[in-house]
Amino acid sequence: MVVPPVKACLFDMDGLLLDTETIYSAVTNKILEPFNKVFPIETKAKMMGRDVRTATEILLADLQLPLTFEEYDSQAAALKEVYFRETEMMPGAARLIKHLASHGVPIALATSSNKDMFLLKTENHRAAFDLFGTNVTCGDDPDVRHSKPAPDIFLTAMRRLDSALQAGDCLVFEDAANGVEAASTACMRSVWVQDLRFVPDAHGPPAAHGATERVSTLLDFDPAKYGLPPFAE
Repeated sequence: MVVPPVKACLFDMDGLLLDTETIYSAVTNKILEPFNKVFPIETKAKMMGRDVRTATEILLADLQLPLTFEEYDSQAAALKEVYFRETEMMPGAARLIKHLASHGVPIALATSSNKDMFLLKTENHRAAFDLFGTNVTCGDDPDVRHSKPAPDIFLTAMRRLDSALQAGDCLVFEDAANGVEAASTACMRSVWVQDLRFVPDAHGPPAAHGATERVSTLLDFDPAKYGLPPFAE
């Protein structure tokens, strides 16, 4: 069976394009210090890619912390305001975004981060993120009624990118299992860029959660496999 070429690419942000997961871990461990607790990687894996409230509620429940969401979020927000200004891009991220944009491939960002956090995290990388233009859908967007693993954010980003696009035309790039599930539920193809630093079991099946392909870094992605313009030699 001939697989149709990809016509558009949709990108998650945290942990995929930006190395924010190390910062999230540092923030969480800072808050956990007074309780003599350490952030378990198993809990982190469950939280990755989810909206702030859902992720925080998972943390509070798993670690049985005597904090409300509001109390935790207030502490975390103050730390994020400082730490996220130093966010670095993930290997291969800027190269891929620039490559696709330079060849006229439609690209969109679909991030669970709210708009304010998106602006804070990307302020030192505007050259790369400006290539998305207005094609940025955030987790606090009113049209995104349900967070990942629901498909809402990817379907919303697709419709805004080009109303003529079909789900099968799109390739999603994700680093989290629930994001890959969201892409699969949306009937989109996906590349799971799995950061092995945050994987409890790095030896799961390559097609887990419906991913079309699994790689450990965007440097390993070959656009030609999906009918996209190849990288220059």
